[in-house]
Amino acid sequence: MGRMAGPLWCVETGDGPPLVLLHGNGESHRVFDRMVAPLAPRHRLVALDSRGHGATPRGEAPLTIARMADDVDGALAELGLTGVDVLGFSDGGNVALELALRHPRRTGRLVVVGANLSPEGLTARTLAEVRVVHAALQAAGRVVPAARRAAERWALMADQPRIDPSDLRRVGVPTLVVVGARDVVRPEHTRLIADRLPLARVAVVPRAGHMLPLTHPRELAALVEAFLEP
Repeated sequence: MGRMAGPLWCVETGDGPPLVLLHGNGESHRVFDRMVAPLAPRHRLVALDSRGHGATPRGEAPLTIARMADDVDGALAELGLTGVDVLGFSDGGNVALELALRHPRRTGRLVVVGANLSPEGLTARTLAEVRVVHAALQAAGRVVPAARRAAERWALMADQPRIDPSDLRRVGVPTLVVVGARDVVRPEHTRLIADRLPLARVAVVPRAGHMLPLTHPRELAALVEAFLEP
């Protein structure tokens, strides 16, 4: 069963040290369902639905990656969690990086999966497709409210995030940067993220694309477990 934790819907499963789960764009905490079985025996999984996603209401504040990181801070404050490990996928990985920058006392170790610092971190084809869809939704949103809401979510990929690579030097926690070998994030961009983080290493999942929690849940869970071993 879930409940509101501060501004966000929260579902908790398992037992052990807490691990916060942050999903990607247009998803909910359910994107991690296939990882619950391998992770829950050793972790208290704290899965959050981002603002305007899943069971969390849209609210009035701007829908930005930075605002979403502030929401996570509020949820963790409500739960009494500080220095907690975080697993963020896609936009959730971007939120995790913003959380570590904006609220450093909240985060312990980080696992960021398919994260990017800016839209330009995506492959050229992916970014072009995202911006075409975003423009179409913006046009449709002038008359269709549902399209307007979808356009706002797609803007999180078309225009955001905007994290200065040099700022990552302030993230003083061990970080595992995970991507699929065929990810929509450019390999050189993933290397940039890892190079700028002081305590980071990269793991590449062979023959995998972007949607690792769905397509390679056990491989991703094994990487997470190995990284978080005491």
